[in-house]
Amino acid sequence: MLPDKTHPEWKYLVKGEKQYSLENFVLQLKVNQTAKDIKSGKLSVDKAIDDIYALCLKYRHAVMKDMKKIFNS
Repeated sequence: MLPDKTHPEWKYLVKGEKQYSLENFVLQLKVNQTAKDIKSGKLSVDKAIDDIYALCLKYRHAVMKDMKKIFNS
């Protein structure tokens, strides 16, 4: 199960405030692009969290190891 979208780690992840060594390549690419889009003003933090959350929810089995790293669960 994914942590709620209000968990602070989602914000750190999408803004690039913390660097994570992610195993899932697609997730890593999406996170990097999201951080760039937030910095350039193309994307809001809330929308970025929604997008990454949806990706993780859809492919939760593929990103489970990364979610455990990020959320220490």
